[in-house]
Amino acid sequence: MEEISGKTQMAKIRSFEKGFVAIHLINIGAELGIFEALNKEKDGLTVSDLAVKLNLHEPYLKIWCQTAYHYEILDADKGRFKLQPFLDEILGDKTHFRNYLANISLDVKLIGEGFPMAIELFQTGGYAEGYNSPEASKRAYEPTKNIYMAFLYMILPKAEHLRQSLEQGIRFLDIGCGNGNLIIQLAQVFRNSTFVGVNPDVYGIESARSTISQLGLGNRVTVEQMGGEAMSYKDEFDMASMVVTLHEIRPPLREEVVKKAYHALKKDGRLLILDFPYPSKLEDFRNPIFDFAIIDQFCECFGGFIHLNNEQQNEVILNAGFTNIQRMPIGKGMFDFITAMK
Repeated sequence: MEEISGKTQMAKIRSFEKGFVAIHLINIGAELGIFEALNKEKDGLTVSDLAVKLNLHEPYLKIWCQTAYHYEILDADKGRFKLQPFLDEILGDKTHFRNYLANISLDVKLIGEGFPMAIELFQTGGYAEGYNSPEASKRAYEPTKNIYMAFLYMILPKAEHLRQSLEQGIRFLDIGCGNGNLIIQLAQVFRNSTFVGVNPDVYGIESARSTISQLGLGNRVTVEQMGGEAMSYKDEFDMASMVVTLHEIRPPLREEVVKKAYHALKKDGRLLILDFPYPSKLEDFRNPIFDFAIIDQFCECFGGFIHLNNEQQNEVILNAGFTNIQRMPIGKGMFDFITAMK
């Protein structure tokens, strides 16, 4: 390990600055359609051809391409720029499960634009209301659109009893369903089960209802606009899920929502929670396994959202009446998959 010095510390701060510029460079490329255009032309395009294709100002575009080449986002061959290997999946193809542009857009358009108001919020302890806008909701849902794949390919293959139950046919409640993507995808795979989603955000519910109607799933998938604390279900469901939701519930409501989930489940029903692991000890804040949670917490604290560590999560779950808490790391530690029994 290199000895810490003024030089190494300056290099570290400089790398943060370079990363900041790179994120904005990528977002500009995405907004202008540069990545999609290059993705369609695997042999690359000249700056002139790309400018004509996208109706862009060629001198600025040339600088963008040169800078993207500097960052090793683009390669070049005989004056033709093209995406580096595998970046066609990550930046070029918006339908690919690895595509990361929605996260970049969220960073720039929602989180980045919200940071200037953080100065006042640190002084007052208030919330950034922009987090509750329809535009914020739309941007927040995009990065989680493939979360169902964690269930289908990472969780259910390791939890055979859950998969068998879904195949045989159960009633499944998704609390904080967003735009319904998880239950819609599960409904298409597990045709004997029925699904209900609840979410307080009107944009998410409207989007879910539109997709459910388009796919003809209305007889097995329904959604309701309400917060989890407003649920009045009683002994109706075999499973209840909270997918990247527990930390999104503001602290005064969190225990009430988990208790309502307990009441909604039948006897021997199962609570499923997928969320970020968050460190409980200061020394763990430099453990890479907690990267996502630590950064997410900093970005979301201005919206009033607080992550819980394992002990705090367990306390909330046990206080609601659940027993037999079990945990499984998912995605090399990016998530914890937690189950508990009624």
